[in-house]
Amino acid sequence: MNPELERTTRIDEGSGPDAIVCLHGWCCRTGDFIPQVEELSQHCRMFVLDWQQRLIERGGSCDFDDICRDIMEAVAEAGIERPLLCGHSLGGFLAAQLAFTHRMSIRGVLILDSTLPLPEEVRQVWQSAARRLESGPYREVFPGIESPFFIESEAGEIRDSIMRAMSEQPPAVGVGLLDAICSYEWDRELVGIDVPVHMVASQHGILNLDAFHAYVPDATSERIEHSGHFITVFHPDEVNAAMKMMLARTGDD
Repeated sequence: MNPELERTTRIDEGSGPDAIVCLHGWCCRTGDFIPQVEELSQHCRMFVLDWQQRLIERGGSCDFDDICRDIMEAVAEAGIERPLLCGHSLGGFLAAQLAFTHRMSIRGVLILDSTLPLPEEVRQVWQSAARRLESGPYREVFPGIESPFFIESEAGEIRDSIMRAMSEQPPAVGVGLLDAICSYEWDRELVGIDVPVHMVASQHGILNLDAFHAYVPDATSERIEHSGHFITVFHPDEVNAAMKMMLARTGDD
């Protein structure tokens, strides 16, 4: 896999009635889902939307309602109906928001290492990180927030590429997204989800599966051993298997 995972506005591969819409994380890229596209596009349509680049290009706000509205419009324009939503990190928060609001028809939600529900201590850490990034210089402060993302075995060109791409995003957007995610009470959103949900957590991440199950008791979950945050890139087989499982679980009778 090319360590320079290319940033494109969207990836649209595969065909058929089944579709997975993938939403990347905070300051991340469509290319983070390349291993899933390569495998799953043989079985279904894979639609990976760079919602953040679209936000930048339209000069929009970081408000989640605006972002979700744009995602819905892009999915509708692509002619995709009732997809499986798959969100990594902040993308998982967006998927949960879309499921909660019932503003688009979806068959289920696959959440990849998102910190849902957002604990108060994590909210405070992220708000503090936003203020540090805001005070800047952005690209000098940014490496200081890297530590939770990777484990030692994930060092190398791919990790460097991920961090470089994240740090090159517009500072106002990076800060605005952190502030936006901290402005929601996510337990309320989780309680309103009424479609099948599966969670995949990294070993060293801060996704509290028990806390999530308290709000979504019918959800299923798993944790990948010896993994950092970017499980789509470093643990593609496990993520691919979760996608296939959710397609089968949520398929029409």
